[in-house]
Amino acid sequence: MSKNVLLVGNPNCGKTTLFNLLTGQHQKVGNWSGVTTEGKVGHYIKDKEIRITDLPGLYSLSARTDDEKAVLDRLKGKNVDLIINVVDGLNLERNLYLTTELLTLGFPVVLAINFSDQLVKKNISIDIERLSKLLGVKVMLISAATNKNVDKLMSVAKRSIKSFYSYNKEISSWSPKKRYEYIEKVLAECILNASEKSSKVVDKIDSIIMHKYLGLPIFILVMCLTYLLSIRVGGAIGGLIESAFDKFSKGVYDSFSALDFPEWFLSLICQAIIKGLGIVCAFLPQILILFSVLTYLEESGYSARAAFIIDKLFSFFGLSGKAFIPMMLCTGCTVTGLMASRTIDGENEKRSVIFLSPFMPCGAKMAVFGWFSSIFFEGSAILATAMYFLGIFCVIMFGRILSFFSKKRKENSVFLLEIPTLKLPRIKVIFEVIIEKIKDYLLKVGSIIFIISVALWVLSSFGARGYVGSNIELSFLYTIGSALKWIFYPLGFGNWQASVAILSGTFAKEAVIETLALLTSEPSYIFQSLFSVYSFCAFVLLAPPCVSSVSQAYNELKSKRLVIYMLLFEFAVAYLVAFAINTLGLIFSTAQGLIIFLILGIIIVLLVFAFRFAFAKNCKLKCSNCKGAKRCRRKEKLSTI
Repeated sequence: MSKNVLLVGNPNCGKTTLFNLLTGQHQKVGNWSGVTTEGKVGHYIKDKEIRITDLPGLYSLSARTDDEKAVLDRLKGKNVDLIINVVDGLNLERNLYLTTELLTLGFPVVLAINFSDQLVKKNISIDIERLSKLLGVKVMLISAATNKNVDKLMSVAKRSIKSFYSYNKEISSWSPKKRYEYIEKVLAECILNASEKSSKVVDKIDSIIMHKYLGLPIFILVMCLTYLLSIRVGGAIGGLIESAFDKFSKGVYDSFSALDFPEWFLSLICQAIIKGLGIVCAFLPQILILFSVLTYLEESGYSARAAFIIDKLFSFFGLSGKAFIPMMLCTGCTVTGLMASRTIDGENEKRSVIFLSPFMPCGAKMAVFGWFSSIFFEGSAILATAMYFLGIFCVIMFGRILSFFSKKRKENSVFLLEIPTLKLPRIKVIFEVIIEKIKDYLLKVGSIIFIISVALWVLSSFGARGYVGSNIELSFLYTIGSALKWIFYPLGFGNWQASVAILSGTFAKEAVIETLALLTSEPSYIFQSLFSVYSFCAFVLLAPPCVSSVSQAYNELKSKRLVIYMLLFEFAVAYLVAFAINTLGLIFSTAQGLIIFLILGIIIVLLVFAFRFAFAKNCKLKCSNCKGAKRCRRKEKLSTI
């Protein structure tokens, strides 16, 4: 009979790293709460009868967010044989508060003090025997990162499953203040030589990257360099991959032609499958470099600092820095970011984050921008970088709009973020991320993209009269695209090829590249100008995400109505922003257009002032210190005629 062991602890205490080590899995780790958003289950690799569950991190059993409630429900269940409480050895006082709560649940508990290697470096020693006696539990010093004492921990865990320890039963009735007083007393007896050695170099770096004024510009610079490295280096490697696929496609075509295979079969194999997949695979190096750099930033502790820096900016627009964490995860995959939204306790803010998170460029969108960069911008990183910050801009601007509509039910979301110590990332973790991304990407290429590629070829090669060959105007795809193109005409790409690319992108964003490569040999002909290219990319960035992301959004919102609102909202934002970009391009391309733009601007300003004057004039109460109807309505809540 299997035994159920739960890994419980604060965020950033190393639970998931320990879980991966015990089960042989490769779940995502990170330096903030929200990376583990649901229980991950696996079996101990050295004893399959032990079933291990990695639960989301939490600071106490007073659950506020959905993931914390899920942890509490799991802990209250009867199917628990042991709790391994993983704690951060560098922050024992805060971590042990949860320990005092776990002791009141009635399950066997083993305390695993993590980061023992860091304790040695900082010259901190812990009397684990004394600590074990005072708390009434078995205590082990481990290092999940270096696999130190992990096997001993599991040996102790196996023995502890069958026995209980003498917990202090009075703890259950203690107030939070008394718990912390007890923890301070325990640590005073158990921590020895706590003369922490601080690195002046690390402290200096920290003071710069988290500077009040320099923090945000440094973050912008870091992201610009990230995309520059990804586009430049990854693009060069991707070009070699695409050339190899082209040569392979030509070789297959020549070989099959000599065997008198029909033309439609050669087109399917060489154009739709080999060449199409080659174009998508050519952007694998860019995506791998992007994820490697992002993982490096996460492991080093910089990403948590970035969330802290963005907090002030987000809070001004109705969001907290906690919202930045799901959005940061969306740069990897939108599904992961949407899952992380359950860590947000405010219902309105959580809904806003789900609506806004897809605006961030995921790896698939990154491939699209990389493809356009190689064609229209000579491999420059300016397009991908511009799209990243356009996503952030739309998040904060439309986040403000969403917060305005939900202000009647405004909630206070607590942004609790631990700032980890700056450190050099582990190469092993980065390598594991690369391997996982290669598997995921190739699986996606081998399934979804392959199916879309074949479907596009069938629709472009057949029509009402059967096989049409090169007469694509007679195909089903041309008919579908021609019906859709009028929707996108105001955006600068009102042609059937771009319309079909947008449609195929609803299944997987990489399919946008596949579609355009299949339908046109010269993509530059289907866009009116560089502004229409920007407009198209902006629409891809902001439009509703892929089908799997929409499904995950439904899992989080638990409402079909809200999902429909989300899709309509994102489509409207994408259309509005793309229209604005294309319109500005048309306006500034001619002197007459600039004059018209200025005239319209003056008219809008005059209308705004006229409206404010009319509004103030109708106010029932005449105030001597009145400074406008808008302020009067907000502060005094005066009614108007």
